[in-house]
Amino acid sequence: TVPSDVFLLPPHTVKDLHISLRPQKEGDRSIYLNVVDVDFRQLLASWLICLTCQQPSICKAFEISIPVGEGKGINKRISYTNPYPNKRMYFLRTNRPDLLQYKEDSFELRGGETYHIGLRFAPGQNPGMEEILILINDPTEKNEATYCVKITYQ
Repeated sequence: TVPSDVFLLPPHTVKDLHISLRPQKEGDRSIYLNVVDVDFRQLLASWLICLTCQQPSICKAFEISIPVGEGKGINKRISYTNPYPNKRMYFLRTNRPDLLQYKEDSFELRGGETYHIGLRFAPGQNPGMEEILILINDPTEKNEATYCVKITYQ
């Protein structure tokens, strides 16, 4: 994706660029990062960023069945307990936003408190199996926990 922010870089200065990547699948990937002078349309610098992405460790796994052809999805709830003694904010992500929607994308928990995550799974069009990851991240997008839901569409 292209960053939306244009920034001014005075001569002989340094600018820290913070990039955040959210891979959707395992594997190796290379990305070019280019810095361009927008006034002169001139390439100033270019970096090749090489990534190796691995699936996070699965904390819990669930299996559900969804009927095919009825045009109805299914609602489920799973729980997450804050393992820390202090209040924390959490953000929910998934590798399959086409198949899973969250009731709320984020939640805050006091130390030791439990939250029930509302899940909405899309209806199945064809028989088969899908594996969906539920990623529970902190405000810096560091992964705190990953759940796996195996769906059988039948």
